[in-house]
Amino acid sequence: MAYNRSFFERLNNADVRDATTVVDKTRVARSVLRHLMQMLNTRRGSVPTQPDYGLPDFNDMVSRFPDAIQELKKEIKFCLEKYEPRLSQIHVGHIADKANPLALRYEISATLMLDNEKSDIWFETTLNSMGKVSVRG
Repeated sequence: MAYNRSFFERLNNADVRDATTVVDKTRVARSVLRHLMQMLNTRRGSVPTQPDYGLPDFNDMVSRFPDAIQELKKEIKFCLEKYEPRLSQIHVGHIADKANPLALRYEISATLMLDNEKSDIWFETTLNSMGKVSVRG
């Protein structure tokens, strides 16, 4: 039996019709996208059972700018590798934005692991000056 949503998505909205023998790559990719948005907008230390879940507070990193660019890149990769098991071969790259240097942008490319299939997947994250992360893909 396969599922097109994460375990927590299924818990929050139980629907027997979600159980299937076919994995819908688009639905799984959207589920991963939702999880990335949630995870990258969670501040590290705010989840008591997983103290390393989420990103460190950006305000704590500002004083280390421009080194913070590489630090944040490593933190994003760490979170994805540890807490998103549907992704493998994760690469995170910084995208310089001269028009808005305070909005840190990162490109994430990875392999989406499906039942018997692998698929390339791509996301772009933007961290604005308020510390909010947006993810699109």
